Amino acid sequence: MKMRGFTLVELIMVIVITGILAAVVGPRFFERQVFDERLFYEESLAAVRYGQKLAVASACLTQVSLSSGGYRLRQAANCSSGAYTLEVIGPDGSSPFANLQVPNGVTVSPTNFPVIFDSEGRPLGGAASAAIGSFTINVAGETGMVQ
Repeated sequence: MKMRGFTLVELIMVIVITGILAAVVGPRFFERQVFDERLFYEESLAAVRYGQKLAVASACLTQVSLSSGGYRLRQAANCSSGAYTLEVIGPDGSSPFANLQVPNGVTVSPTNFPVIFDSEGRPLGGAASAAIGSFTINVAGETGMVQ
């Protein structure tokens, strides 16, 4: 007759491994700042890429502002010149890129922002970058590649 089940050694090993995982991974679930940094970085990266693609698709100058106050997308009033006063409107008619705030505890350190993309997707002012917590957004000066 075969007996089925787990040995005492197997059960103790499972408990030890579970305890180690709980001690190492558990505290990360209670720190919200890491998740807020990552979320704001992903949102900002998507906004910069969207601004670049919008400039190419519409052939209008598009400005992407990123600061410690948040990010914002605007287009030139006359499409090719003038002040950047036209808020970018999303497909649903809202302004999803208008003055989004930085979450509490997240630091933003932009260099050479706002970025203005031309009709070929290149930044007019050269390369730009922004550190958002431990993440970095880079805009290449010659090609406009956003990474």
